[in-house]
Amino acid sequence: MRTGRFITLLSLSSISLLGVVSAKSGFGEACDQSNTHLDANTYNLITDCDSTTYCASNGTCAYKGCRKDIYPFGYSDYAFDQLPPLCPQGQFCPDEGDQCMDQVPVGGSCQKDRDNECALADNYKDLAGFLNTNGSICLNFTCYYANVTLGQTCVTDNTAYTAYLDSGAPYAFIVSRDNCANGMYCDGTALQCMKTKRQGEACSGNKECSTYNCGDDGKCGKAADDPIHPGAWQYVLVGLGIVILIGGVMTGLWFAHRRSRNENQIKLEQYYNEQIAYRQSIMSMSHAKNSLLSLPPNTSPDIARSSLYRDDSGWTSATNDELLPPNVRRDSTSGWSDGDGPSRERIERVDSDALLMHPHAHANYRESRYMDAPEPRGGYRE
Repeated sequence: MRTGRFITLLSLSSISLLGVVSAKSGFGEACDQSNTHLDANTYNLITDCDSTTYCASNGTCAYKGCRKDIYPFGYSDYAFDQLPPLCPQGQFCPDEGDQCMDQVPVGGSCQKDRDNECALADNYKDLAGFLNTNGSICLNFTCYYANVTLGQTCVTDNTAYTAYLDSGAPYAFIVSRDNCANGMYCDGTALQCMKTKRQGEACSGNKECSTYNCGDDGKCGKAADDPIHPGAWQYVLVGLGIVILIGGVMTGLWFAHRRSRNENQIKLEQYYNEQIAYRQSIMSMSHAKNSLLSLPPNTSPDIARSSLYRDDSGWTSATNDELLPPNVRRDSTSGWSDGDGPSRERIERVDSDALLMHPHAHANYRESRYMDAPEPRGGYRE
């Protein structure tokens, strides 16, 4: 147990000491210019100072006096107007960022891959390409113009980077640059400029292809920024898919709206029919009162009841064309139908206490409507 605790404490102490050693010095703190070097993996400049300072000649960290990028690293807590200034045309800001310096002529020293440290050629617009900066290029820490033509001796600069496969296995990715003019590349064996190869031709490196893309099959492939041109049949399929989708949505909405509309229509008609039934009940009561008052004395009860609905006879189940008693209850097995035949969907409704429709009109309720009860013959008597 004691041995395990000792190992744990030793590990924690080592981690703490490593953090102290790797900590960067801030403004005014001590630094050593001999520790300045390029990172082996990224080729970035490494110093004892943090990202906002550089190691000055007096052995202390000082604030940077210029910047080479519009948005430099390490200034996330600073306002844009607080950043070090950019250098004017004809000057450059070195990797240290101490101060702006004049551009170097051809043959002068430059920092790794810092083409913008080299002075421009008179015809720099003709020499400019995506592998150089305004026709100037820094190869092996020396400034050149990218103007060597076919068959002439050229200079190459091969830089190996570490890349990783999907499985995590590392491999070397080599970037080769040279001072050949546009449309040519420097052959690594003959050290002479040769014409770049077209798509589909055999190659051994990206620089040999005009597309700067040598595929795994050893042939020049498409450029990384080559646009994709879909076939006409793809446009047709996409268009048909959009039309079918819109048509399906509209058809579904139409069916849903029709069903909702039919249900609402049934509800409204049931409501209005019940209101009519209630009104007829009230009118029947008034009619019954007036009829009883108009009968002669000593009239039998049967004659009085039959006079409520007919003048000459009582109501029977055989009556088909006369006003039915509104208080007769509808058959509990009947229901409303939103269709015109047996093939249409049926919608069941709860029966009310009032007869809403003629018994012979259940099959097609839209053909039957209630009408107000007829006025009694001779009018009402007060």
